[in-house]
Amino acid sequence: MKKIFVILWVVSQLMTSCNSDKGGVLLPTVTGAAYDLLIVGNPNDWKQEGGKALYDVFDDDTPGLPQSEPLFNISFIPESQFDRVLKPARNIVIFIVDDKLYTQGKISYIKNRWARIQAIIQITAPSQEELKKVAEEHKTEMIDFLVNIEYERSLEFYRRYSNGKSRQLVMDSVGIGISVPDFINKTKGGTNFAWLSNGSLDSRQDIVAYRIPYRGENDFSLERLLAVRDSIMKCYIEGPSEGSYMATELKNYEPVYRAMKVDNRYCVEIRGLWRVEGDFMGGPFVSRSYYDEKNNDIVTVETFVYAPQHKKRNKIRLMEAVTTSVEFE
Repeated sequence: MKKIFVILWVVSQLMTSCNSDKGGVLLPTVTGAAYDLLIVGNPNDWKQEGGKALYDVFDDDTPGLPQSEPLFNISFIPESQFDRVLKPARNIVIFIVDDKLYTQGKISYIKNRWARIQAIIQITAPSQEELKKVAEEHKTEMIDFLVNIEYERSLEFYRRYSNGKSRQLVMDSVGIGISVPDFINKTKGGTNFAWLSNGSLDSRQDIVAYRIPYRGENDFSLERLLAVRDSIMKCYIEGPSEGSYMATELKNYEPVYRAMKVDNRYCVEIRGLWRVEGDFMGGPFVSRSYYDEKNNDIVTVETFVYAPQHKKRNKIRLMEAVTTSVEFE
């Protein structure tokens, strides 16, 4: 009997060490669907200008989609009803307005308080004006925090259920490692180019990776990156009808360009729409182009979606995580 208790104790310690956050506390898995957001606060404050400003931040359109879809699916709950059942929600924003407790607006970012890979934003303010000010000044920062943790959740899943063959093709063809979901199982490789797809006729999800020489700063301009994109897509990705090919949609949508540093590496993100020249297909794409200093190259990883009968936010967002997973040799 003593031996059984010892075994059970060892197993419990292993489970705690493998699945716990700081302090050795076993945390549950987050609840809710991707890009669900729970906002917690006083109902009266929620209806006023500060609450409305907060709602507008997270209800804004997701960039780079052919139709309007909000950044998050928002649910509001009064603070009095925020109980232990709701605390493991994946994304939570808690706001408190109280002029007796606070003299200025403040924002905090918290991970893994009540669940694993959980994102919590807490905002305190003495007035509605201060709440509105915090919401507007920290809009991009708040959205990035929540979206990056959604990427983290996706990549954890993709690494657990990954397609090793597709990953190896990208490594052999382009010289980088990426996390490839197991359902991306159709592949095509070439010199400095790889194309991966789920091959679905109903809801197509694709990944493209390629490498080009870096010649100067202008190579990271929007115009140059899109020109390279169109050239490569025309060469490798044919449309369904003879002579048709993929191109960037520029007439009806201006791509969103963003330069950033990722792990101290220069990177440009582009969100836009693609279309098939000579046919009637199109959809959203997101690309990240990284500077590979060791080889003096630009490495681009792009995902695009074709799902004409479906909403596209979650489909493209979940695949975006792949573009953030680039590993250089």
